[in-house]
Amino acid sequence: MVLDKTRLKNLREFSKLLKIPLKNAAIFNNALTHKSYAYELGTPSLNNERLEFLGDAVLGLVISEHLFFTYPSLKEGEMSKIKSIIVSASILGEKAKEIHLNEFILLGKGEEKSGGRVRSVLLADTLEAVIGATYLIGGFKLAQKLILTLFGSEISKAANGEIKKDYKTQLQEFIQKSYGEVPKYQIEEATGPDHNRTFRISCQIRGQKISSGVGKSKKDAEQQAAQMAYLKITSKSME
Repeated sequence: MVLDKTRLKNLREFSKLLKIPLKNAAIFNNALTHKSYAYELGTPSLNNERLEFLGDAVLGLVISEHLFFTYPSLKEGEMSKIKSIIVSASILGEKAKEIHLNEFILLGKGEEKSGGRVRSVLLADTLEAVIGATYLIGGFKLAQKLILTLFGSEISKAANGEIKKDYKTQLQEFIQKSYGEVPKYQIEEATGPDHNRTFRISCQIRGQKISSGVGKSKKDAEQQAAQMAYLKITSKSME
């Protein structure tokens, strides 16, 4: 893909925001190229999916190493929970918006019209691709510096229990990415007086009931149902 002067200027601007040297504009541009744009351009292989795969691995390693050395008292399960919070699409998507990444993505017309530029999952994937490109451009140290600069505060908050795992969001992100739809929640039962209600709510995915949760509020019941569904589905996907 030949980059014109306007695109090169945009890439330089974005690299300055991240404080990354633009040694290879083509790789950086590739990281910001969604598959919808690549297909419209007639070059379907020139999208950011391979860089996303690489960036996901680098992100996970950097966070794992940081947790291992910075928080020696944390157990393996605790580190896994913190890592899963940081690499969630909600956290990555919000960080992508903070650094104005959405302004530099190349999207196809259909994806643009459907709101892809503000969709958390798409932004999260693109940020991972940018991390992958950073690794290729400057190696592990540069990628590590970028990741810890972007997520250092969130890692600290999660380690101190200030950021909780939102299973409803986690489940929605997983289902959206896997099936292109969102979970549905339905009240099965509501018992007790108005001032002390107890709700039983089911979680349905692709028209099938996966789990149910009970809580003193609809929100709590939905969270419990989402947690059970998420753990059930992700354990199956890893078998």
